[in-house]
Amino acid sequence: MDYNDVDEKQPHLPKGAAVPRNQVAGHKHEGRSKLGLLEHEDGYILKALQKPPRGTRELDFYRKIFDEDCTDKDILQLQQQMPQFYGSFHFDEYPDVTYLKLENLVSKFRKPCVVDIKMGKKTYDPEAGPAKIAKEMTKFPHVEKFGFQFTGMQTYDPVEERIKFYDKFFCRKLGENELLTKGLGTYFSIKHGLRKDAILLLIEKLKEIEKWFESQRRFSFYASSLLMIYEGDTQQTDYYTPCSHCHKGDCMCSTTDSEQTDSTDQSDNASSRVTDSTDLTTSTETVLSEMDTASSSRTDNSSLTASVSNISVDTQSTSGSSGVNNHNAILADVRMIDFTHVFNVEERDDNYLYGLKNLISNMQQLLDS
Repeated sequence: MDYNDVDEKQPHLPKGAAVPRNQVAGHKHEGRSKLGLLEHEDGYILKALQKPPRGTRELDFYRKIFDEDCTDKDILQLQQQMPQFYGSFHFDEYPDVTYLKLENLVSKFRKPCVVDIKMGKKTYDPEAGPAKIAKEMTKFPHVEKFGFQFTGMQTYDPVEERIKFYDKFFCRKLGENELLTKGLGTYFSIKHGLRKDAILLLIEKLKEIEKWFESQRRFSFYASSLLMIYEGDTQQTDYYTPCSHCHKGDCMCSTTDSEQTDSTDQSDNASSRVTDSTDLTTSTETVLSEMDTASSSRTDNSSLTASVSNISVDTQSTSGSSGVNNHNAILADVRMIDFTHVFNVEERDDNYLYGLKNLISNMQQLLDS
């Protein structure tokens, strides 16, 4: 078969692969001529390597971080903030294409609400030329002020039982005074109120990443993203909280006996259990209205609408059977992704850290509104 003859509207998929249903940003698989993320039937996410040096750099970075013989404290801590890496992968049909074999982060969520946030005031690396710098600056003109930018997101409406998708074009149109209201506000809002339970847990996890960046003097990250996910099914109550060390729910890292396990489980369940929808008393419309009124400098842009795909959702998980470990869903998670522009340094990565602090501050502001 000549893959160049494949109809790109019906992209050819190698055997055992599917297009991820919850991908909100990044390269999308559109056939042999344009490779992107794939979901393997075994539950892993497969990311096609980009052309050198970017693809080579990312593969080498993953191998370094997940080296089984590694004893470096900074690197071991970084492992906890990244998707688990399972090596490289090749399809028989694409023998010349190398894929990263990665943990499927959405597999433990029934109705995943996902956002990809590119981090840093500068998303171009030190090797970028003038044309590349200019291109990156035009994508999101407010990035130097905020240090982060939304590149795509999806939310789940538990009342309408629908997924809403907001593409990169919606995200790029967000004005300087709309990042909080129509960016984070849209991502964390449902008709019955603001998902403050998810915001609280994600802030806690972001602060763990912030703590790592405050101390590490090993790497500088450019055009790297944070992938935030929270459970959109407000009726779900059987959450578990993954281990803070390895992000797994079936490990023994923090437990030594059954008594300790029982007490930990009770504490975790109490802290992470979603509140009933009647407790989410602040309506989305009221929250956004109050924030709009408080922001006197806000530019009115009522014509700014999402590029929304209303997709009916059945009673099955939107992530299907794509879980390597098929546990009950977790409430929220955040991981660092995309490492094609990581460089070795001997100083603190203030570029990334600036955006991270601002993101946490904006989420706290939304929480306190």
